[in-house]
Amino acid sequence: MQQLSGTLLNLALYLALVVLGAFLGSRPAVQSRPMPWLGRFQTAALLLLIVTLGAELGANDEIVTSLATIGLNALIITLTSMIGSLLAVHILRKHLLKLDAQGRSRKEAAQEETAREKNQVHVDHSLTILIVATVVLGMLAGHLLLPASVTAHCGAVINLGLYLLLFLVGLDMGRQGNMLQDIRAAGFRVFLVPLAAAVGTLALTALVGLFLPMGAKDCAAAAAGFGWYSLAPTLLAPYSLSVSATAFLSNIMHELLSIVAVPAVAQRIGYIEAVALPGATAMDTVLPVVVSATSDRMALYSFTSGAVLSLSVPFLVPAIIALPF
Repeated sequence: MQQLSGTLLNLALYLALVVLGAFLGSRPAVQSRPMPWLGRFQTAALLLLIVTLGAELGANDEIVTSLATIGLNALIITLTSMIGSLLAVHILRKHLLKLDAQGRSRKEAAQEETAREKNQVHVDHSLTILIVATVVLGMLAGHLLLPASVTAHCGAVINLGLYLLLFLVGLDMGRQGNMLQDIRAAGFRVFLVPLAAAVGTLALTALVGLFLPMGAKDCAAAAAGFGWYSLAPTLLAPYSLSVSATAFLSNIMHELLSIVAVPAVAQRIGYIEAVALPGATAMDTVLPVVVSATSDRMALYSFTSGAVLSLSVPFLVPAIIALPF
């Protein structure tokens, strides 16, 4: 219950920061003022957040040690869960919701100017390369260079950076002046995305688990953290320490690989699929990456998807391990 209440408080804080930024950005005095620095400042803050996250993980000896022992199982579960969610959401987006690669219906696409939409797309290979390099450098610095007295403050820096980025995302949305229109256009779709992501994740990890020593049940339980590496292992520890350790490493990998993969998925497959890929972290640490790689319209999808998946973790993980097989 304490973890769940903490999640609800974080959700409220994240949402409040986005709403505050959107409100200020929608003011005529702010909308009319050129802010060429806003995009560059967002990118710089994002990279600072990523390198700090990498440093915190690199300084964690438990994570580094686990790479050699349970890394393969964790990697298989991570990749399987991400592929499962991507496939399920792709089917949902293309065949049920009938949206285009940018997450628009035919009517919405016809109403938008092609030039304007192109200007909103920030995805290119340089962003992916920059993100990969930043994560690697951060982990190397945290493991090899930075003293413990410095890495001990990484968590506080990550939180402050995240708060700043969420506010800037909201500010940018408000300056666009179409947030309410985006909410009305999205409608019920925003809740179908996390549902499809959860179904795809659990179905494919359970299927692959039939061919792994862990088994289908344990693989699905580890994947049901959806990237929330602080909660899922805690819930699994009384059940099995080995499954808990695998879930911890797998969910860490989920967050890192999502940061790297989101730009490429957004460019080559679709915006909605990129939203679903990070799982629970789509509402916080990976939200700025999603918005940078897609468009401001996707902030609503990303936040909602991450929030729904986060809230499902305290219920899904115990339900899976309680299965009688």
